[in-house]
Amino acid sequence: MRFFFAVIVLALATATRAYDLLGSSFPSGNITMRLQLDGSASSRPFPLTDGSTSWNSVAQSALEEWNPRLNRSQFTFASSATPIARNRRGDGISQVFFATSFYDQGFDNFVLAVTLVESGEENAQSVRSTEADVVVNQTYAWNSFRGPLSRQTFFAPEDLRRVLLHEFGHVLGLSHPDQATPVQRIAAMMNSTAGDTESLQADDIAGANYLYNTPFARPVITTQPVSQTATISETAKFTIGVSGRDPPVTDDFHSFLWYFKALGAPAFEPLFTLIKPGSLTFGSVQLEDAGSYYFQAITPDEVITSNTVTLTTRPATVAATTQLANLSTRGLGGASPRAMIVGFVITGSRPKSVLLRAAGPTLATFGVDRTLGDPQLVLKNATADTIATSAPIWDQSPNTADIRATSLRVGAFALRSASRDAVILTTLPPGNYTATTPSPSSATGTVLIEVYDADLVRDPASRIANLSTRGYVTTGTDTLISGFVVQGPGPRTYLLRVSGPSLTALGVNAALEDPYLKLFSGLTLLREKDDWDSPAAFQPALNTAFGQVGAFPFPYPSTVDGQRQPTATQPAMLVTLQPGAYSAQVTGLDNRGSTDPNGNALLEIYELP
Repeated sequence: MRFFFAVIVLALATATRAYDLLGSSFPSGNITMRLQLDGSASSRPFPLTDGSTSWNSVAQSALEEWNPRLNRSQFTFASSATPIARNRRGDGISQVFFATSFYDQGFDNFVLAVTLVESGEENAQSVRSTEADVVVNQTYAWNSFRGPLSRQTFFAPEDLRRVLLHEFGHVLGLSHPDQATPVQRIAAMMNSTAGDTESLQADDIAGANYLYNTPFARPVITTQPVSQTATISETAKFTIGVSGRDPPVTDDFHSFLWYFKALGAPAFEPLFTLIKPGSLTFGSVQLEDAGSYYFQAITPDEVITSNTVTLTTRPATVAATTQLANLSTRGLGGASPRAMIVGFVITGSRPKSVLLRAAGPTLATFGVDRTLGDPQLVLKNATADTIATSAPIWDQSPNTADIRATSLRVGAFALRSASRDAVILTTLPPGNYTATTPSPSSATGTVLIEVYDADLVRDPASRIANLSTRGYVTTGTDTLISGFVVQGPGPRTYLLRVSGPSLTALGVNAALEDPYLKLFSGLTLLREKDDWDSPAAFQPALNTAFGQVGAFPFPYPSTVDGQRQPTATQPAMLVTLQPGAYSAQVTGLDNRGSTDPNGNALLEIYELP
């Protein structure tokens, strides 16, 4: 299951222009709300100002105002003076009640009520609501009256009827039009703040008409998936067709979801990290993909399920001498506190020749905007001692001839002559190192940091074993992108992962709440991952890999009231890759505004022993 919640706060309303949607609606038929408001303590005597003789009757009045606007569904209600067990997850009962908190979470300041809507599928784009609970903040004084709020004093009781009228709009699937993108400006009961509006407006009615009066087609699976067999790192695909289309048409009444059961796993689990509908393509088949699959097409009224198929994987023999030849990361450099930090590790028993470059001015010649004009490379060891600093002009270094020859030999692109790009060519003993790119002029901009294995002869006893990059990620151009080259006679296995919430415990501020990881070969997307707990059966293998490479552990996903906690929202993947060039891209997952897609993230690429 997945859920989202909507709130109404205490403030003056803003006029809006058009309705906005939460993303799902209830099936056709009755939407039964269990009214339990009379089960809470209240010092206010009845009748209320508008003549209501109970809190539940106020809720009934609000429900009945919505019903004439609905076609395929109608609100019904069952009143109870005694609240039943308030288990939000999976009980299938939509409840309305007073409380001082909602499912172990406190109300934020000025929040009058919260609506929690759930779906039957673990899919952020599911269109089928299965349950909705409305929790009214009991810490406020309440009444039910008519007339503008602006006539009330600040300490006057709140009007329960207009608040519930708003919350029942959330139950139906309406969101806040005044918080939509772009900002909208027209009167609506569904605005995010309580104001003088006390009855449904044309915009609210239009939203309800759209969700519950619009006809939608029944999906038909016209192409069934077929079982596949593939060797690790090969491509495989489960082709699906819905009503003759692949990908199928998605709208507010149709969504789609794949389910997966790993080998030996007890049950199927939803592949909720797959955002795109339609055929399931494996750009690079991996061990975790082996198992059984089926597909569902979902409308508010029904779920259509495909045949169950299997993906059988053949093992690939890894080559022990294959290793990382070079690593690169593009991100923010310079004077910003958000500037990225690149770390790398040299393993083995012998020193290694390493070429480090920070391209800023030359990067601009490739069409990259807002590049850092004067990056300086500062190289530090594991004890934070500075062991090398680049020259202000890269080709005025004492070893410029060696830099030119090495750059040509390792395949690095040419830097502009006399530019303020930064270069360090040095020999390093085994150990951990970090590189930063401060700016002498205190400027900020995009920079590309590169780390090349510069040995004349590749030495298996001395290798660059991993890369880590901490940087600030946004939904714009400031994504975090790391490139790496796998070089050798055959495939090798690597661990890729992104830390967001785990960074908070390490003292990093503004950590990315929900990082998303994509792996590319050129422009071809090979793999993508949202949360490391999917598939669940592969978590032990990931934990073993964390220990093998010395990475700090990700906490096991925990739940509160049936919901996964932020420690689960960090991607990790084990990938066996053929020799070639690859890139890993980190973005923030913007889950319909429920998380902030901006923040600091740590991308790590480890070579498994």
